[in-house]
Amino acid sequence: MSWGNRIIIILVVFVAGIISMVYISMRQTNEVVDTNYYEREMKYQQVIDGKKNLQALNDSVTLENDGAAIRISFPSASVTLLDSGSIQFMKLSDAKDDKTIPMSGAKTDLYQVPLSYLKKGWYKVRIDWSNEGRVYYHEQNFNIR
Repeated sequence: MSWGNRIIIILVVFVAGIISMVYISMRQTNEVVDTNYYEREMKYQQVIDGKKNLQALNDSVTLENDGAAIRISFPSASVTLLDSGSIQFMKLSDAKDDKTIPMSGAKTDLYQVPLSYLKKGWYKVRIDWSNEGRVYYHEQNFNIR
C-alpha cells in the first residue's frame, strides 16, 4: 500500500469520526434539573443550614410507599409551630411531571401524597420548611413504582 492511500484512509477515518461526533452532540439535550438554578445557588447557604438543623435533631425525614400514597414522616420536633414549607417532587426524566406541594400550618408530622397525583418513575424529592424561625431541608431520590 502506498503512502498516498494511507493518507486518504486516515483522512476518511478522521472525517467519519468528526461527523459521528457532530451527530452524537446534536442528539444530546441540555436540560438542567432546575430552571432557576442561579437563584437556588445564591440561596444555598439556607440549604446548608437546613441540613445542619435537621441533622442536629438526630432524626430524619422518611419517605415510604404504602401502595396508596407516599407517606412523608417528619421529626416531631421540627414541625411543632410550622411557619411554611414545600415538598417538591422533581421527575428526573420529564420536567413536565414536577409537582410542588405546599406545607400548610398544620402541626402534623405526617404528610400523605396520593399515588394518583404522581406518575411512575424516579423523582428527586426536595423538602424545605421553617419551624419557629429555624429552617430545615431534606433531599433524596425516590422511585415510584
